[in-house]
Amino acid sequence: MASKLREQLIYELELRDRDEKTKKAYLSSMEKFVRFYHKSPDTLGIPEIRDYQHYLLTQKKFKANTVNRELCAIRFFYRNVLHRYWYVDALPRVRGPKIIPVILSEQEVAAMINEIHSVFYKAILMLMYSSGLRNSELRNLKTIDIDSARNLIDVRCAKGKKDRQAFLSPLALKA
Repeated sequence: MASKLREQLIYELELRDRDEKTKKAYLSSMEKFVRFYHKSPDTLGIPEIRDYQHYLLTQKKFKANTVNRELCAIRFFYRNVLHRYWYVDALPRVRGPKIIPVILSEQEVAAMINEIHSVFYKAILMLMYSSGLRNSELRNLKTIDIDSARNLIDVRCAKGKKDRQAFLSPLALKA
């Protein structure tokens, strides 16, 4: 990708305060798209993007979520860098399968937790499982964020830079 367009993409991502992982992913996606055609993206149109989407699905055998992630970067670029708003509507999202999640029974969860011999790791697993904390949220957790009187956890700067509260189970608190 031409350095000027690359800089504009970085500028637009920073302007919208996107996460570092998002910036890296979008830059990588656009670089792959440009390498596929060996042309500047401002010379490419909707037919080329749709062909690239078809290539990702049929030749690369990417899953729906992966293709949609690549398309999000391309949409962002065309909408915010090149100001081609109509491209967004012309690029369909790929529908993936609706898979029912595996939900463990209470006995299975208890057996899994009981297999851990370290009290520290057992407490971490109990806290994550019972409150639904993400890995990054748990790593950023401080003792002042735990309100044991109300059985709540203040999760600061969670996904999307949003604060939220999570339930603190009495068993996790005891651990």
